[in-house]
Amino acid sequence: MQRTVLLPGTWLLLLTLVLAPLRGDTQPPYELDPDARRCYQLRHSDQAAAIRLADERLESGGLAPPDALVFEACRAISHAIMGNADAARAGVDAVEALLASQPMPAGFELRALSNAGATLQLAGDITGALQAYERGLRAAEREDAWEAQVTTLINIAMIHGDELAAYEEAEELFRRAAEINDANATRKAVLSYNRGLNLLRMGRREEAPAQMELALATARATGDAVTAARSEAELAALSAAPDARARLGRLFAQQRSGGDVSGAARSAVLQAQLALDEGDTGRALADVERALGLLPDGAFPSERRDALELRIAALLAQGNWREAYRTSAGMHDQQWRRLRAIQLGSIARVQATLVDEHNRDELVLARQQGALSALEASHERRQRNLAIAALGLLVALALGFFVYQRRITRRLRSLSTRDSLTKLLNRHAAGKRLDAMVPARVDAGDARAVVFLIDIDGFKGINDRQGHGAGDAALVTVARTLAAACSADAVVARWGGEEFLVGERGLDRQRAAEAAERLRLAISGATFGGGVGTVTVSIGFAGAPVFPPAGGATAGAASGHWPDAVILADRALYAAKRGGRNTWVGLWGRSGAQAAIDDVLEDPSAAIAGGDVLVSAGHPGFAWPRGAPE
Repeated sequence: MQRTVLLPGTWLLLLTLVLAPLRGDTQPPYELDPDARRCYQLRHSDQAAAIRLADERLESGGLAPPDALVFEACRAISHAIMGNADAARAGVDAVEALLASQPMPAGFELRALSNAGATLQLAGDITGALQAYERGLRAAEREDAWEAQVTTLINIAMIHGDELAAYEEAEELFRRAAEINDANATRKAVLSYNRGLNLLRMGRREEAPAQMELALATARATGDAVTAARSEAELAALSAAPDARARLGRLFAQQRSGGDVSGAARSAVLQAQLALDEGDTGRALADVERALGLLPDGAFPSERRDALELRIAALLAQGNWREAYRTSAGMHDQQWRRLRAIQLGSIARVQATLVDEHNRDELVLARQQGALSALEASHERRQRNLAIAALGLLVALALGFFVYQRRITRRLRSLSTRDSLTKLLNRHAAGKRLDAMVPARVDAGDARAVVFLIDIDGFKGINDRQGHGAGDAALVTVARTLAAACSADAVVARWGGEEFLVGERGLDRQRAAEAAERLRLAISGATFGGGVGTVTVSIGFAGAPVFPPAGGATAGAASGHWPDAVILADRALYAAKRGGRNTWVGLWGRSGAQAAIDDVLEDPSAAIAGGDVLVSAGHPGFAWPRGAPE
């Protein structure tokens, strides 16, 4: 007997209201045939048995329309779970025909449409699934069935996030679902979990824990073990606690033994991320392969995409650029094939609709007496409509390709502005951000834009002792630590080699010194894996404009813009290195000073002695070093 188990990752996509009465129904619930209920129970555990039961009851005849509808829907989704896409689509067509020809009890239309959406999604017909979900959402709004609205919005959001990588659109749909939920004083664990996951994929890491905590509490309260385990895994990874990997290992084993394949794969991906953060690229790659080995071909695109992106990051950390490129190219090829399949599915759906309409029209005309002239006129209209429909389809495909090209362009733009290893801004992109950050005038508070140059102490020794893979991992850890320690609007960039740049706006001399100390402590307190141990940095900073005009006048070229501040910060960094490392030095131009900026940049010693440049330092008793700057 063929027996297939529905993956719990897919359970999160299916509505729970196929058989349950909707809250708000004013009519008593329809009493379903007991075999219809049994069919829906079997679809989770034994799809072949569910299909046989539906076949027998539908062939025997004599079923009331609502029972026939449920058997057709049960058979369709069972085929979809088993991978029989054509049979699943045929089942959805039968459901549509029953809805069009037979009156149904309250709530059955939206239940059927929601189930049709899930069936088509499992069958790979994303366009058809979205159309069914959107019709179901309109039906739920007409019937004021808020639970159905919430569940359908979740399903539409997950298609946008999982299938189309349109995370912003998905977040808006999740937000609408949460508003409806809150208005009715209820909670859905699946909503909070999937919203939290979407926030992580958007890069809004600080907002995700609250959603995962809510999902975990709700899942435990409602006995939803699948969502509880998944939420617990995300929280363990977000905590980065010393026992996080062990906790994820236990959850992985629990999910795998319980049949939650995509949940187990996600836990393995989270273990890989933690291993990569610790600099253990070998373990990270092993975890990624474990995750990919669990995922069936063509299923769970988001989990597969997450795993492949981590594989690329681990290979880059090892310096294996060739294999990283191959993986990246393969991942993009998979995404392109999936998008193409979605577009071809859209074309096939339009063609099938046109053919069905054509056949129905021909049958009606053939039954009419003396209908030759009407048939010719109808044929002409149909040809015109087909031409219009074809034109509309071409326009839709062109728009789809345009949207796809825009997405690719955004990704390429990101690649051109980001450092490939650390994912921070590169030098060119940081310069554009700094252009907009420097104020034209400086008021009495002396607040300026401040550039900090941060250089890893003894970085060559790390590469020599632990290898370049450990050095790359250290660079990634420093990058993440700096980004976490800076304000949301700060410029954080890899400036070159082991040197980083941070730009902060609106700091006076004292606050700039406090910021430098905060950055130094953040790095020295960070955890570095791969046997690297403790890492320290030396920091130099300077304000821009370097010499603001007195009285709040507009700064000109003679005042020194951010490139001049970077040169001055580099002089300060050199002094910090000569002063013993693991410290910071700042050079602060006095407002209204008349010193020549080019002379100061060449050697600030005279300006320091004359009081036009003020020195701040992390070490007590620091003295500006004698001798020409490096």
